[in-house]
Amino acid sequence: NFGRMKICLAVIAALVTTVAAHSSLLRPKPRNAIDSQLPQWQNGTAPSKSWCTSAQPCANPCACRNGSDVCDVGQTCLWMSVGCSIGCDVCDGGTIGGKSVGTNPNTLDRCGSGIWATNNDPLHRTFNRECTGACIGTAKDWTKFNPWRAPGSAPVYDACGRAGGGPLPTGGHGEYIDTPLVKFGDLGSMLPKQPSGTVWKAGSTVDTMWAIRANHGGGYQYRLCPVTSNLTEECFQKTPMPFAGNSKMMMSNGTMLPLRSTFVTEGTQPEGSAWQMLPIPMTRGGPDLREIGYQFPPPCYDPTPPVALGQGICSGEWITNITLYDQLTVPADLTPGEYVLGIRWDCESSAQVWQQCADVVIE
Repeated sequence: NFGRMKICLAVIAALVTTVAAHSSLLRPKPRNAIDSQLPQWQNGTAPSKSWCTSAQPCANPCACRNGSDVCDVGQTCLWMSVGCSIGCDVCDGGTIGGKSVGTNPNTLDRCGSGIWATNNDPLHRTFNRECTGACIGTAKDWTKFNPWRAPGSAPVYDACGRAGGGPLPTGGHGEYIDTPLVKFGDLGSMLPKQPSGTVWKAGSTVDTMWAIRANHGGGYQYRLCPVTSNLTEECFQKTPMPFAGNSKMMMSNGTMLPLRSTFVTEGTQPEGSAWQMLPIPMTRGGPDLREIGYQFPPPCYDPTPPVALGQGICSGEWITNITLYDQLTVPADLTPGEYVLGIRWDCESSAQVWQQCADVVIE
């Protein structure tokens, strides 16, 4: 057994502050990186290395690696939606009935919709894989209300993310440092156009890059919306971009790892569209995240012992230098013109969705 290594270090894990999942689209450079235009956020810098954990040195909020280039992302990883359960009409921002209710981990049907999960294959899940058969839908199926359990179905505040994740700050770095360009709570779809220099040909295979900052499992999809349209979920869901093949991972040691990607098409929105399961296993699980151990086998030989808020070579929770490289197919029937590329990451252990948007030209 690859050793889920579920060492019950409940006392230790209970002392660890949970973090909200965070991620950054790197290529094409997104509109959400707008703060990188400011001196204090340029060239991978930040006003302070304010994110610290028991297992990692202090680092920039959106620390990442962009191949051999500077990871010039500003506060890209802080554009998300929090308090979002499948079956709900809206996200709650971490507040239910006027009270603050944590979103990570989340075991709640946050709006009482009663909607069942549609992504139930254990090999397509990133947590609690031992829950199968009659276990599905029971109290032991603790991720069943979270976005990845019905990919694309959970509501979001905005199809390009919301600065800080909602109307108010939340625990686990549901935050955003106000700048002259963006204020907490701003909507990503309202950001000005930021030409990325990316030009794609209809019908071609193209490459993208993104990075996880804090891991909460789940999976993701890329979509397109014409720049002349309102940047809504409805628009983006009309044109999901198919994956063109397996992805690659630049591991924390700088080595490129070819992946055997896991694509999910059952129970997804748009119906039958392909999503990719996040290939980086989290290092703890359980409904209170107190069970230390890989939640599925790492895609490489990773000798790093799993710890809360730690990072290995191809695994981890609190990540600063693992990058994912994806191959996509540009739909051949697209009208040439300007488009907005959106990435949507639906989390599994938390009631959270990460989204960013980048400007591209299609010929």
